[in-house]
Amino acid sequence: AQCSSYHEVEDPDQAAVIEDTARWFGTPFVMVYQNETPGLMVSEAERLGKITIGTELGWGESVNPDGVQYARHGIRAAAIHHGQLAGDIQPIAHHADGTQILTAIIDRACYVPAPFPGHYEPLMACGAPVAAGQTVGNLHDFYRVDDLPWPVRAGVDGYVLSQAFRQPVRQGSHILVVAQEYPARSDSS
Repeated sequence: AQCSSYHEVEDPDQAAVIEDTARWFGTPFVMVYQNETPGLMVSEAERLGKITIGTELGWGESVNPDGVQYARHGIRAAAIHHGQLAGDIQPIAHHADGTQILTAIIDRACYVPAPFPGHYEPLMACGAPVAAGQTVGNLHDFYRVDDLPWPVRAGVDGYVLSQAFRQPVRQGSHILVVAQEYPARSDSS
């Protein structure tokens, strides 16, 4: 699902500014993720008090019109709000109409890895609400065509944020990511 994203940070003031900046992209989801990967440049920038935002605005090396609109607006809004560009800007899309959902993929149960290489069959669209234990897709093992597909189940309640796209999937790769709702810290929600 298209989203702006950022790490969870300890400083509550910095966290509120980062969340507010991420919301201005107008994406359907704003996603908070873990900061356990050593050596990331954004992690070091955050430790220095900087505002860092990531995005997922397409998939499979594609470009789509909504993603371009979100990127252009979010970058422009950040530049205006942080004093790098003069001007005025209004919220768009999901930010403007109040349908933006703040989520997190911090809990390891949000991720479902492929237990074997195979072909992933999605049963739900990205962005759909899902309950823990609900089957979201099937993983087919083409080396064992007589076996039933392995049901890919959500580990938590939330929203389907990401699913395997390229085929075949590799064993151990994340084939499903479910984002949980997350409490807002900014006034921009």
